[in-house]
Amino acid sequence: MYEGTDQPGLFVELWSGLSDEQYRFMRAVRTRKDEYAAEPGAWDGTDPERWASLGQWVPGGCAKIHIWQFQKVK
Repeated sequence: MYEGTDQPGLFVELWSGLSDEQYRFMRAVRTRKDEYAAEPGAWDGTDPERWASLGQWVPGGCAKIHIWQFQKVK
């Protein structure tokens, strides 16, 4: 986990080795979006309700949580 030195409160996590499906699941659960069917146990045994409180620590709530997936340039 990293925090922006010029933007306190901006946090960055680096994840590697996730499949596209695992990434979409994590994004849907953490941002509380219904765009992807997030069922308990679908990603590494993670219960979606475990992340339910994430928005309370983010000014603006879950709408301000942004998650992106990157890949190497080919």
